[in-house]
Order: sequence, then C-alpha cells, then structure tokens
Amino acid sequence: MEIVESCPECRRLSGQYETATIEWFRVQGQLQIAEYSRAEGLSDRIVSELTVIAKRRQMLREKIESHMQEMHPRTVTASNS
Repeated sequence: MEIVESCPECRRLSGQYETATIEWFRVQGQLQIAEYSRAEGLSDRIVSELTVIAKRRQMLREKIESHMQEMHPRTVTASNS
C-alpha cells in the first residue's frame, strides 16, 4: 500500500493499518495454539476476534484508497501506470 510520507493523514492511516495487521497476526497465532490445545469454545472466540480485525483492516484499506484518490490523485495515477 503506497502512501505519501509527507502527509500526516497518510501516515496516521498507515499506522492504524499496520497496528491492525500486527494484531491480526498475533491473534492468528493464538488461534493455532487454541486449535492444538483443543480448548472448548476458544477457537470460536478467536475466529470471531479475527473477523472483527479483518473488517477493520478492510475499512482502513478503503479509507487509505479513498484518501489517496481525493488528496493525492497524481500519486495514485502515477503508481497505477
């Protein structure tokens, strides 16, 4: 995902996306452990949490794309060529 480093909003959105991605990987690791331990109901709770995180990541991707198109259209066009 390309951002404009000099843009505070790009950096903010990118940081939020990075945080959500790290969280997704952390929880994904917890899911693997839960599946090995066969803890009753734990996997279902973790999958629910992963779903929430995945939705947040998707929303952030959409916000970044929208921001790029609105505020940095030349950058978007140049990178898509």
